[in-house]
Amino acid sequence: MPDSPAAAAESYVAASLEERGWQVLARNLRTCWGEVDLLTVDPDAVLVVVEVKARHPLSWARGEEALRPRQRRRLARALEGVAMQRGWRGPLRVDLAEVDLLGDRPADWRLLRGVDLCGE
Repeated sequence: MPDSPAAAAESYVAASLEERGWQVLARNLRTCWGEVDLLTVDPDAVLVVVEVKARHPLSWARGEEALRPRQRRRLARALEGVAMQRGWRGPLRVDLAEVDLLGDRPADWRLLRGVDLCGE
């Protein structure tokens, strides 16, 4: 059975980040604080939760509009919880990977670094 569009987008982003020198620690990490699409460490040694949003070209929500306040709070809690659980003492960040789909396959993507976790 082929990957769902969301799973294909996550794989696409994970592979792209690894090509850029990021370390992917976990995919679809389930925690008591919520699920994390990708748990990564960027080349600057920042622990980053990457939320992946797959969108068709005509989708209404673009960029950070795709993250509702409840999701932002969940991501913040998950990042802090995972960092504490792993004994991470370095910087933390939440990024949003927005993937453009062509049909059901990833065609292009962009990374929005440092999502505003308090934004409404």
